[in-house]
Amino acid sequence: MSTHTAIAAISKGKFDTIQVPTETPGDGEVLIQVAYASMIAFDTYVTDRGFYFQDYPVILGFSGAGTIKEIGRGVDDLKVGDRIPDTLLLKEAATIPDNFVTAFYTLFHQLGLPIPSSFPATEVPPLSSTPILIYGAGSTCGIYALQLLHVAGYKKVIATASKKHHEYLRSLGATHTFDYKSSTLVDEVSNAVGGDGKIMLAVDCITAESTLEIIARMVSPLSKVALLLPIKQGDTVTNALDQAFYFEIPEEKNLFPKGTELIGVRTFSYQQDEYLRDNLMPKILPGLLNSGYIKPARPLLLDKGDFKERVGTGLQLLRENKRGHVVRISFVFSSIRGACSPPLFIERRSSAQDKYPPLVYAMLPTNRSVASKRLSNTILLARASSTSPRRVTSRPLSSVGAKQIAPNATGYSSSFYSAFSNHSKPSHRAYASETLNRTIRLPHFDKILIANRGEIACRVIRTAKKLGIKTVAVYSEADKDSLHVKMADEAYCIGPAPSSESYLKMDKIIEACHRSGAQAVHPGYGFLSENAIFSKRLAEEGLVFIGPPASAIVSMGSKSESKNIMLSFPVLIKAIHGGGGKGMRTVTTPTTEAFQEALSSAKRESLKAFGNDTVLVEKYIETPRHIEVQVFADTLGGVVSLWERDCSVQRRNQKIIEEAPAPGLSPDLRADLGGKAIAAAKAVNYVGAGTVEFIFDNDTSKFYFMEMNTRLQVEHPVTEMITGLDLVEWQLEVAAGNPLPLSQASIPLVGHAFEARIYAENPRNNFLPDSGTLLYLSTPTPTHTFAPSYAPIKPSAPSSIYSVLGPSESSSPDLQITPSLRIEQGFNQGASIGVFYDPMIAKVVVHGRDRTEALRILRKALDEYHVVGVSTNVEFLRTLAGNKAFIDQEVETGFIPKHFKELFPPLQEPTAEIFAQAALFIALRDQKSTNLASPTPWASLTSRRFGGDEYKRIIKFQTEDMEQEIITANIIQKSTGLYDVVIETTQGPVHFPSTNAQLLGQNTLSTTLDMNYLRATIVSQPPPPAIPASQSSNTMERLHIFNAGQKTTLVLPSPGWLLSLGGDLLSAKGALKAPMPSLIVELKVSVGDRVEKGQAVVVIESMKTETVLRADRAGVVKSVGCKAGEMVEEGRELVDIELDEP
Repeated sequence: MSTHTAIAAISKGKFDTIQVPTETPGDGEVLIQVAYASMIAFDTYVTDRGFYFQDYPVILGFSGAGTIKEIGRGVDDLKVGDRIPDTLLLKEAATIPDNFVTAFYTLFHQLGLPIPSSFPATEVPPLSSTPILIYGAGSTCGIYALQLLHVAGYKKVIATASKKHHEYLRSLGATHTFDYKSSTLVDEVSNAVGGDGKIMLAVDCITAESTLEIIARMVSPLSKVALLLPIKQGDTVTNALDQAFYFEIPEEKNLFPKGTELIGVRTFSYQQDEYLRDNLMPKILPGLLNSGYIKPARPLLLDKGDFKERVGTGLQLLRENKRGHVVRISFVFSSIRGACSPPLFIERRSSAQDKYPPLVYAMLPTNRSVASKRLSNTILLARASSTSPRRVTSRPLSSVGAKQIAPNATGYSSSFYSAFSNHSKPSHRAYASETLNRTIRLPHFDKILIANRGEIACRVIRTAKKLGIKTVAVYSEADKDSLHVKMADEAYCIGPAPSSESYLKMDKIIEACHRSGAQAVHPGYGFLSENAIFSKRLAEEGLVFIGPPASAIVSMGSKSESKNIMLSFPVLIKAIHGGGGKGMRTVTTPTTEAFQEALSSAKRESLKAFGNDTVLVEKYIETPRHIEVQVFADTLGGVVSLWERDCSVQRRNQKIIEEAPAPGLSPDLRADLGGKAIAAAKAVNYVGAGTVEFIFDNDTSKFYFMEMNTRLQVEHPVTEMITGLDLVEWQLEVAAGNPLPLSQASIPLVGHAFEARIYAENPRNNFLPDSGTLLYLSTPTPTHTFAPSYAPIKPSAPSSIYSVLGPSESSSPDLQITPSLRIEQGFNQGASIGVFYDPMIAKVVVHGRDRTEALRILRKALDEYHVVGVSTNVEFLRTLAGNKAFIDQEVETGFIPKHFKELFPPLQEPTAEIFAQAALFIALRDQKSTNLASPTPWASLTSRRFGGDEYKRIIKFQTEDMEQEIITANIIQKSTGLYDVVIETTQGPVHFPSTNAQLLGQNTLSTTLDMNYLRATIVSQPPPPAIPASQSSNTMERLHIFNAGQKTTLVLPSPGWLLSLGGDLLSAKGALKAPMPSLIVELKVSVGDRVEKGQAVVVIESMKTETVLRADRAGVVKSVGCKAGEMVEEGRELVDIELDEP
């Protein structure tokens, strides 16, 4: 067997050259003749202390780079003479050792510690006092990990190693050191940790069965444990998509608590990982260099065999450094700023007269030494289970090979040298389709379950179908015919209508996963989307939660954990697991009665909506603006901001119209908000889509952190429209283990977008929710199903690690932006809007070149959105979108009450043209139906013919809100399609002679009134057949006229003889009736009780929202027609009050 020469420490204080056997490469291996290698401080340490020499000499140097000397079987892509690696110059390849990169990657990516903006850290990191365990800290990776934690500002680092290393490890930053052989090690570590004695973050640098068993006893549930898995023969793969590295814990050793996240990290070469290359080199190292904290290596040239002497010189330089034991790779970390001796960097120069063999050989598997193919570096992700061992496939980190750049005068390529300059340029990064074509990505899930309903379930299904992912829906008995059930590939009923018995039932959802074979669960928003217990339960079942880890939900999803509160009235009571305005009450009156009433109501509503009645009380800012930042994070430590949204205009503490970006923000302010949002996400190791919400106090001009919603928000489409991204697709990418598709600097910001939420509610009745059947639903024609695509921004300059200063709204003046419209809808015509869930019908999402154009598109879209069957807020939204203050960007959360008179002007009598159109519609409709069926009995029976084609009709109307006023329409048909119309208004008769009228469709009327061509949509709403018309005017036929963006509802009164049958019922003036189908939550009075004006009488619940019915006037309770817990129909008399005499 041939040999080669290496430098080795042979005894304490001595080193020498030794002859080392050169092994023949095995299958999948190559033998590299090293041209460059480095000495580090650890080499000095082991030489001076004399460790490890009992059994074998310690070969010095690391991370060889050179050319291939021999290749083993199965290596088809490489040949003798190829340079390894091919992505950097050989000198560069030896600059940063694998072990340092492994430690850096493990701590700041896999364990999710936030990367400091500078080294040493100038700010205390969020988890600085969190105990972090480095098991096997005497290893090279362990030593690097300790020093990185030290300079990053972590104050409680526990190291286990042989006793002889303890002094050295403490000098590197370990705060506690323990003998890994100690029989009481677990107890010793527990005492050092304090509290419950359990570790949340750990790195196992040894990864043997014995170490796993010990560490399992030290960690707590939901902990993260990184296992360093060295590459060995048999582990290598040539295509990460065809084969995978497996790691399996023996069943008898699998003692980790449920929910423990095991992260296997294989050592890899820095230059082969795109993510590290694009972050460590261009972002981290320049800061270290500029601060004087590191220095580049100084090469020492070895010529004609004098390398032994040169090595000795280098080791002496290391010994003479008086600044303590520090990391020395090709740059120097120092705990004290200032000049540091550079480490030894050895270049082997061969010559024909050289009597020595090459300096060192290295045996490397092919996935660490790729010459022509971009292969992934492999890590392992797993969750431990106490029931059985799990075999988990690897999660490869994609890499993109950079072009080889000619060396500059320093001997380093320009891409490398830029990392050590004041104006470094980011390394090459792939964008958009380039990423898909040039990198290895993990496949998505085969099947996912959507644990939600309505429009968000439909939204997720659409993206899944686009990606070829099968979908599973769950539904309650009330939702069996819902749109999301019809769209999904499979659907499973999970219980009765109340959400507490269906959509909040974790066991039934998990059972549906197992029955269907779904691999992951998308929670949507609301229900269980921010429930840490649900996330943890899924992990225990081997299912992926498409959302953040449970620990992040606990920290940020729970409102009470995310802030400290200072109290004074007015205050806001808020559910800690809440969202969508549920479980929120504002208390402006500083009285015990007002506070207790609001508190009780908020707790009840929170319990029913989220399964938890815990609330917090926070300071209520009276003139705030609500701005939120969309963040996204992957499992590899990447976090980006997708810009901000303004959601200030709200009713009942719930958003109804949102826009992006927030109007009026400067680029600096946008960067500041984005940076704070990214820092918040990093502080809790966030993963997935999240929203960091801020309140801007208009009175003080200050921003305050409000909360973080750990889910995809209802309003996410406006972010999609300005970025051209599909955020649900990003969620699936991240959940599959892939990196974020784009870097911060690549994310576009194009134009302006609005979202208007269409709710079944009555804005003029305090936005009271409504329910019923969608008898008629017509929407504008969407231009897009998903957001329009934009080219990612190619960065032109570097940005700091926290910088999110991106392109301005006018960054793409040459980009052709066409008006865009999306309709995110969860219901079709004929669907029922029930009383058990949120009453949102759909979302209208628009996009334009700027805010003015987007608002114009929104107004037009709302003009064309027509609903009959339930009350909606469409007309209110249309008025809001045209309000001058809103157009002028004068938004705040109190916008609606502040502009109440403008948004709710007094109702005016409809114009004579509206009455004429309604009368003509009835006449034409009834004429058309004469041969098919009898005319509607709800029209006036007064109609006659006078010979020929002349036809006379008298039709009476009432307005919905002015039912005592009768408007009469007289119609005389002169000829086919030609009419004389006279409208008897309250102001006198209005005559429309020779009017052309034609039905263009079942609901479309064309008329020419006074030479003006009008086209209207008119929909008839017949009365419910099962309710006597005499009981309420609500049972009359209604005509809904949609014309020029306005909706007018007219009532065709029932005949007087029929109404007289119910005169007693209609005369009850002191009765409180149910305004909608609802549940009686609380009855606050009994027969004989005296009530005052404004006193709460009954609390009802509909659409997950509580409403308090109060007495209009003072009086005495005469009768009670309901009880707590009872479901009542609309119009039901609940309490009759005998009113006091005026």
